[in-house]
Amino acid sequence: MDIGCRGNAGEIQPAPSGVSARVFNSADIAVAPSKGDEWKTLNFDSKRWDTAQLYDAAANPGRLKAPVAGTYHIFANVIWESPIGSGIWGLRLLLNGKTVIAEQTMPNPELPFRTSMAVGTLYALAAGDYVEAQVLQISGAVLFIRHVSATSPEFGMARIP
Repeated sequence: MDIGCRGNAGEIQPAPSGVSARVFNSADIAVAPSKGDEWKTLNFDSKRWDTAQLYDAAANPGRLKAPVAGTYHIFANVIWESPIGSGIWGLRLLLNGKTVIAEQTMPNPELPFRTSMAVGTLYALAAGDYVEAQVLQISGAVLFIRHVSATSPEFGMARIP
């Protein structure tokens, strides 16, 4: 069991009690334009905590896996670079590689500031179920999900007692 992990800005966060994990990526993530309805799983390279081996960076850096059955709060946060051109952006949670359990899509607002997206849900998982955070962007160019300390990109889940 992890006691806590050093975060992006060097802060130490104690791991909460219970079954939970929160992971992040320590750098910007380049996202190529999607072809049609092609969603891409985000990979994460660091963890804030993981109390019950929900995250396996070597085998599946884009997944969180439920070690026990229960109801879980699952979430993801991303910040896209300042908008360029037009298009659509999306963020969703995918269960076991096939079932969408939360989704947000929006048109590119063509405004001169970054765009934040967050999705979250409560969902009953069986032991061994896994969840992925996926993105979609249709802009015609590579866009970046920006690394912002303690905010983006972040992905986590916690079993609700």
